Amino acid sequence: MSGGEGALALSRAFFEETALPALEKEFPEAAARAAAGLAGNGSECFSYDDEVSRDHDWGVDFFLWVPEEDRALIPALAEWKARVLRLVPPELSRTRSEYGAEPGVMTVGDFYKSLIGCPGAPRKLGEWLAVPEENLAMAVNGEVFRDPAGEFTAVRRELERHYPDDILLKRMSVCCMTMAQTGQYNYLRCARRGDVPALREVTARFSFAAAHLSFLLAQRYMPYYKWAFRALAELPAPGPAVAALLTELASEPALDAAAHERQTARIEAVCGLLGAELRRRGLSDSESDFFTGHGEALRRRIKLEALRELPAQFDPFRKG
Repeated sequence: MSGGEGALALSRAFFEETALPALEKEFPEAAARAAAGLAGNGSECFSYDDEVSRDHDWGVDFFLWVPEEDRALIPALAEWKARVLRLVPPELSRTRSEYGAEPGVMTVGDFYKSLIGCPGAPRKLGEWLAVPEENLAMAVNGEVFRDPAGEFTAVRRELERHYPDDILLKRMSVCCMTMAQTGQYNYLRCARRGDVPALREVTARFSFAAAHLSFLLAQRYMPYYKWAFRALAELPAPGPAVAALLTELASEPALDAAAHERQTARIEAVCGLLGAELRRRGLSDSESDFFTGHGEALRRRIKLEALRELPAQFDPFRKG
């Protein structure tokens, strides 16, 4: 193991070289069923850990995910795991902070329940609506080092199929309506009034909605805000182009008329890219440059009446 690697690679190497042989020796029956890996909360689970990340909750660690039938073994396995982690070189040992996540030993169902509120993939509309999207991103990030029984991976693969079609269409519709209201409609109005806080707010809301729509088009869950725009640049097209334009939008230092012209051009360029993609995929037949047309077109495609009859701009995922 080399300290220049990310924690995910270091953890996999330690598990395969040191922890797994010890597990198979001390708990052979549990080892035949237990999954192991590193996923969930933490920059290392997205492979985004760097030198800045190493000041807290960073280092070699792993989860053990056991089937329900092995629940009684969890205390003994947790004690074993604590012992085996003492073999990690001190410079690679995981640091702990007050609020950081701690990989542990738990059942497969308890791991998913801790992130998405249920022991497997959501089935009902209400279950999907209750889960923050960033938690879904955490439920499928990282790596599974081994899964001999296949139970952990089966849930993961089901979640990776992404939202059911109607929920996907509804979330896209909300993004389109938000982009229209903030970037296309209100940006210049705020600029003309000289209302700088509102201008920053509409720019941020437009950017978040455009990024979210890009993730939805790619059928990937959007991570929480800290990593959302970095992950955006890694999506299939038009993700990288949208990311570049949103970076320019966020980086504009001036507040004069020429700057507002540049910002408006960037907003329309983002809308052009995403509108073209919606049309290319047959998701929208709107020829308007104004994004409310796409929002309504997406809403009309929803089959479930309870979602379709909601206003296109209403987000049932938003709490409060």
